[in-house]
Amino acid sequence: MSNIILAIDSSIDCCSVAIYKKKHIYSLSEKCEKKHTKRILPIIQKILFQTQTEFKELDYVCFAKGPGNFTSIRIAASIVQSLSLSLNIPIISISTLAIMAEKAWRKYQKKQIIVAINAKKKEIYWAKYIRNKESIWIGGHTECLMKKKLIINEINNLKNEWILVGNAFKLIEFENISHINQTKIFFPNAKDIIPFALLKIKNKKLLFSKENSINYLYNKF
Repeated sequence: MSNIILAIDSSIDCCSVAIYKKKHIYSLSEKCEKKHTKRILPIIQKILFQTQTEFKELDYVCFAKGPGNFTSIRIAASIVQSLSLSLNIPIISISTLAIMAEKAWRKYQKKQIIVAINAKKKEIYWAKYIRNKESIWIGGHTECLMKKKLIINEINNLKNEWILVGNAFKLIEFENISHINQTKIFFPNAKDIIPFALLKIKNKKLLFSKENSINYLYNKF
């Protein structure tokens, strides 16, 4: 029987939960805004019920580690840490920006993704991800906190064709930038944590609760 994985994302304005069971992914998502604390546990209970899964059956627990809203990320981190301790199972933590790149691949089959989500008033969380021939996302080293006024210059310096995803692009005009394919505004989803989790399990790159961490980013410029 295949491993059973629980994945949780509460890093931005949505709560989403996914279960990987018998090689299928089941997921639920709900827009929460500032109600993550009240909504995330009922969503977890609902998907466990729908998939006829008990907590004791879980083999791994995963979460989106940010960047994003600090408080809501801590909610997911606390839940997975508690499950890891009580069930003695590993934690798998994945960057929110990488999760959004995976979602862009799932929805649009695009391999070169720029991800940007709102951070502070004048800054965004930014990353450039490329999916290689082995279906692995390369780009963790590009993640940073960037000033909004520098976005256009950064994009102008890119080569080839890219797709933009995230909520930081809706106030920026890209009509005159020829190598931008399209702009999509969406949020991460826990179901897109699962491919990263399966790869880490395969490569035995696992963490336990004491090694759990949040993805803090700092200014690039």
